[in-house]
Amino acid sequence: MNDFITVYSAEIMRRLRSRIFIVGILIGAIGIAALIKLPALMDSVATQANRIEIAGDPALVSQAGPLLRKDYHVIRALPGKTTILPSDLSDAKNVSAIILLRRSGHSMNVVVYARDPGNISVSSLRRDLLPISLQIATGLSRADLSSAMKLPVAMRAINSKFGTAAQANDARIIAYIMLFSLYILIMINSQLIMSSVAEEKTSRIAEMLVASVNPSALLSGKIAASATLAIVQMIIWIGVGFLFGAHPGAPPALEAADSARATTFSLSSVSSADLAGFAAFFLLGYLQVSTMFAAVGSLVNRTEDLGALAGPLVIPVVAAFLIAMTALAAPNTPVVIITSFVPLIAPFVMFARIVVSDVPAWQVMLSLAINIAATWAIAVLAGKIYRVGMLLYGRPPKLAQIWSVIRS
Repeated sequence: MNDFITVYSAEIMRRLRSRIFIVGILIGAIGIAALIKLPALMDSVATQANRIEIAGDPALVSQAGPLLRKDYHVIRALPGKTTILPSDLSDAKNVSAIILLRRSGHSMNVVVYARDPGNISVSSLRRDLLPISLQIATGLSRADLSSAMKLPVAMRAINSKFGTAAQANDARIIAYIMLFSLYILIMINSQLIMSSVAEEKTSRIAEMLVASVNPSALLSGKIAASATLAIVQMIIWIGVGFLFGAHPGAPPALEAADSARATTFSLSSVSSADLAGFAAFFLLGYLQVSTMFAAVGSLVNRTEDLGALAGPLVIPVVAAFLIAMTALAAPNTPVVIITSFVPLIAPFVMFARIVVSDVPAWQVMLSLAINIAATWAIAVLAGKIYRVGMLLYGRPPKLAQIWSVIRS
């Protein structure tokens, strides 16, 4: 126990004195803040790309303005202007397109003069201008047409964790940010452990350490210290997330808006139980992956070989992240449910399911039990590999040697 405490405290102090660790925390916090503000920024960019002017028949222009403002930022109306020249668009520096509206018998013609045709959605234009086209074709009054086009739609959530689309969208955005943080924290800190173990072995420091400290205590102390600092990073990053993204509740306009158009969100969509699940599965996932990385690092005799050995270990983590992205949209599909119990993958997938759906308690407890048992098994296996790997310098241990140690 004394060996463990010694290694743990020494590793903590070594990492805290590292400028790289402090810089990593700061860069991560800035990244989290940027991710939270990204939807508003992207919406601002989209608004810049959707700046338009409306020209043509004065009656059509007056009717089209309010309709087009649903999807576009109408800069100016040019009633009576029936001819658009290239110079007109060149002179309008802040406009991406000019929409020309003309009436032809019982129909309406729409011509778009655009700087970049990809910025103007034809389907959006059709949807926005459809009421005018129908009014011209049918001869109905605007009041009658408006009444006929109103289709009441009531949203009723069935077996859903959320009452509104805005709440569900908020939860998915926050879950994505937290999953991304989980992925980054696990990968960065696990590779740091791997590099540290490999450096100690290649510099012959490991021989002195193993001679004075129990190898199991050395391995567990390094992993526990790294896990503690990873949790500190996680707490700081989540705190930054609350600081930049917390709102007392979604504004009324957001409740009525299409969730795909939302530019702000409320952290109230994530409960304390969700945060507890994140912490529990983060810790399990981190211990599983970092222990494997440390064991593999002990087999390295040249630091140049780290990349080749780390590659296969990264694959399950990347797969887990990708499956978790699917789980945010379809949390109860058979593949997602099954993978939410599989070690190395479950910490990502089960957390994603917890945030966006009501996962039965027995599934959460079973996943925790399986992954706790898997973490213990990985720790025992990695400890044996670590012992034989750290004591063999100059040549990698043979598979027969590793197998013999594992069986012992």
